Amino acid sequence: MIVGFIGAGKMARALASGLVRGGVITAGRLICSSRTEKSGGPFLNLLPGAKWTSDNEALVTESDLVILAIKPQVFSEVLPTLREGSAGKLFLSLAAGVTLEKIAGWLHSTARVVRAMPNTPMQIGAGASAYAGGAMVTEADYDLVQGILSAAGKAWRVEEEQMDAITALSGSGPAYVFHFIDALTKGGVALGLPEKLAYDLALQTVLGSAELAAGSKLAPLELAAQVKSPRGTTLAGCAVLEEHDALEKLMAKCLAAAKTRAEELAGEKN
Repeated sequence: MIVGFIGAGKMARALASGLVRGGVITAGRLICSSRTEKSGGPFLNLLPGAKWTSDNEALVTESDLVILAIKPQVFSEVLPTLREGSAGKLFLSLAAGVTLEKIAGWLHSTARVVRAMPNTPMQIGAGASAYAGGAMVTEADYDLVQGILSAAGKAWRVEEEQMDAITALSGSGPAYVFHFIDALTKGGVALGLPEKLAYDLALQTVLGSAELAAGSKLAPLELAAQVKSPRGTTLAGCAVLEEHDALEKLMAKCLAAAKTRAEELAGEKN
């Protein structure tokens, strides 16, 4: 199998390295395309043996699976040039806000299109991805996409109408977690801790808590209850988070804003 990446940026490199690290494919069977060879350099340096081209049409012809890892804004420019060569080909789009209908409209009528929403922890093999396919996609195609995305983390097959909400949750979610780590750090500094110590404690606390939740059959709030001793420090702190459902309402507002923007992107002319 030959896998071609149109685009050689961070998400392309993250997924490609996941494929090689997971033994799904060798670097020598990867191709990336970008406007200049210099912009393709980081991809080639990360994956010795991979090939580069500036010819998207040639990449499509040579590839069994084409991964669209370019910015949503350039889809309308790039994809129509691939129409003839895309006949019968399988495409996997990593772009937010570009619907299956739009992608299919730019490509040949027999192209098989899957749309995915990965996230940045894919860079270390810990990504959370969801994907949905168009009418032409076969079960074998779905199996292939599941294997591809799972090589860089975990993946779930969903309905396309869920993609904007997924974009808001797991697509944007790492940024929310990073904001929380930063806020936890600053809170520690405000209490008199050295910044480095506060950061290290905040980071390990988030990491350890996530690992504990992942390995437990208990719900998150049940795990939280285990930390709350009667009349203790944790109970006092959580009371602030729980007052008027403050944290829950804040996160709901955050996700709603991200989902609204995803819907706006889907409605814009890409």
